[in-house]
Amino acid sequence: MIGVAVKDACQTLLKDTMPRSTKETLAGAAASLKVPSRACRRSVRVHAQCAANCEVQEDRRKFLLNYVQKVDPQIMEQFVDHAPNQVVGAMRTTISNMVGVLPPQLFTVTVSTVGESLAQLMFSVLMTGYLFRNAQYRLDLQRSIDEADGGSLPALPEAASAPADILAGRDGFAEGSQLKDIQGKVLRYHEDEGTLEMTAAEYISMLELENTALRKEVSLRHLQSHNSNELLDYLKGLDTEALSQLTACAGDDIIEAMNAFIHRLLGSSDEEDLRRAPSQSEAAELARLLFWLMCVGYGLRTLEVRFDMEQTMLLDERDFGVGSNYLPG
Repeated sequence: MIGVAVKDACQTLLKDTMPRSTKETLAGAAASLKVPSRACRRSVRVHAQCAANCEVQEDRRKFLLNYVQKVDPQIMEQFVDHAPNQVVGAMRTTISNMVGVLPPQLFTVTVSTVGESLAQLMFSVLMTGYLFRNAQYRLDLQRSIDEADGGSLPALPEAASAPADILAGRDGFAEGSQLKDIQGKVLRYHEDEGTLEMTAAEYISMLELENTALRKEVSLRHLQSHNSNELLDYLKGLDTEALSQLTACAGDDIIEAMNAFIHRLLGSSDEEDLRRAPSQSEAAELARLLFWLMCVGYGLRTLEVRFDMEQTMLLDERDFGVGSNYLPG
C-alpha cells in the first residue's frame, strides 16, 4: 500500500511539475512509436506472403523442369491408352496434315532443315499439345453443364435401328413389300389444300419414298460423324481471340520447361549452333517426334493444373508454415 501511494504521488508530482512542451514531446514520441509498430507488423505479413508465393512459383518451376528432363518416348503408348480418343485422333490428324500421309512402307520422304527451324517447329507443336489440353478441359466442362441442365439428347428406344444396321440393310425395311394386297383409300389433310383423298397403295408408296430419303440422310450423318473429330470441330468454331486464349495462360515457367525440353532433344541451347546445324530425318521419324512433343505439351498443362489445385487445397496449411515437396521421386 505504501509503495502504491508513493508511486501515485510521484506521478502526480511529475504531471504537475513537467513543462507542457516536455509532455507534448513525450506524448508525440509515444504516438510515433505505436504507428510504426502496426505498419511493421503489416509489412512482415506482406513480406511473408510474398516469400510464400515466390516459394510456390519456384516449386512449380522445378516441378515442370523435372518432368521435361525425365519424360521419355514411352509416354506416347501410355497417352494413347489413357487419353480421350478424340484427343489422340486430333493429334494424329494434325501431324498428318503437317508431315503428309504417304505410306512409309512405299515412300521414303526426307525432311531437311536447320536446327533453328526445327526448334521453332518443336515449340509450336508443344504449344499445340498445351492448347489441346485446354480445349479438352472446356469441352468436358461444357458437357458436364449440358448434362446437369438436362440438355443431352434422350437415348433412342431399344427397338430403334442403329445407323450401322441401316447402312447394312439389317433394319428389316424392304421397299415395296408393304404394297401386297393393299386396298382402300386414305384421307390426308394438307395445310393449304385441305383434305385430300388417295389410295392406300399411293400413300404407302409416298411413305416409302420419305423413308428412303431419311435413310440416306442418316447414312450421310453417320459417315460424317465417323470421320469428324469433336475436339477439332470445336477448335475450328473458335475465333482468333478465343483460340489465342487457350495458350495465353502459359506462364514463364511453362515456356521455360518447353524450351528446356527442346534443348534436351536437340542437345544444344546455343542459338549460333542451331542456326548452322543441319537437321535431316525421315517423315515417319519426324511424325513420331512431333507426336511425342504434343503429348509432352498436353502433359505440361495437366501437371500445371494439378499443381495449382494442390496449392489451393494446401493454402491454409502453407499459411501456417506447413511445407510440401512437389518434385516426383
